[in-house]
Amino acid sequence: MKTTTISKTIFTALTLFLFFSCIRAGDNKFVGYWVIAGHDYAEVVEIKQIDSVYYVKNRDFELPAVYDKPNSTLTSALIVESDSVPILLVLSEDPKKMTMHTEKHVLNYVKISKSEAEKQEKKVDQYCNPDFFIGRWERVDMEGNHEIKKEGDTYYYVTNRYTKKMSYNAFNHILSCDLGVGILTFQRSGENEIKAFGINTYRKVSP
Repeated sequence: MKTTTISKTIFTALTLFLFFSCIRAGDNKFVGYWVIAGHDYAEVVEIKQIDSVYYVKNRDFELPAVYDKPNSTLTSALIVESDSVPILLVLSEDPKKMTMHTEKHVLNYVKISKSEAEKQEKKVDQYCNPDFFIGRWERVDMEGNHEIKKEGDTYYYVTNRYTKKMSYNAFNHILSCDLGVGILTFQRSGENEIKAFGINTYRKVSP
C-alpha cells in the first residue's frame, strides 16, 4: 500500500514537472538569436525574456514587447525620431522560423545558436564598417561623382554644389543624407561598390 502511494506521488510529481516544462518550452520559443533568412550580412536580433517581460534587441536598441500566447506573436514599437513604428513578430509552425511585420516590410527570420550569432556579428562588423564609404565615388552607368568624408564621428556627402551631413543606420547598414527634396541613401553592394537609392551603382576611384 505504501509502495503504491509513493509510486503515485512520484508519477504525479513527474507529470506536473513535464507539464510545466512543456509550458515553459512553448512560451520560450521566441527566445534566442535570429537573422534575416538568406541575408549574408544581416544584423542579429536577440529576443530575451526577463521574468514575464520580453525584449527585442540588437546593438542599437532594446524594445519591450507584449507576448500573445494564443496567437504566437510579439508586438513592440521602434521609436524613430518622433515616429513610432509598430513591429509584429509572428512565430511559424516551425519554431526556428519567424516573420517580422512593419508598416513597409515583411522579413523572414531564422533562429541560430549563440555561437553562430557571435560569428555573424563579427562578420557584419568587418563588412559593414561605415568607414568603407569614405572616399571618391563615380557612377558606373552615366556621368556623376561625389565624395564622402568623415570629420570626427560625422560623415559628409560632398559634390561640386553642396556638402550635406550624413547619418548611419547600423541596423540596415545605410548611410543617408537629406537633400531637401528627398533622402539620399547609400548601401554597400560589393567589395568596391555602393548603391544609391538601392538602384544607382557607384565604384570607388580613390580613398
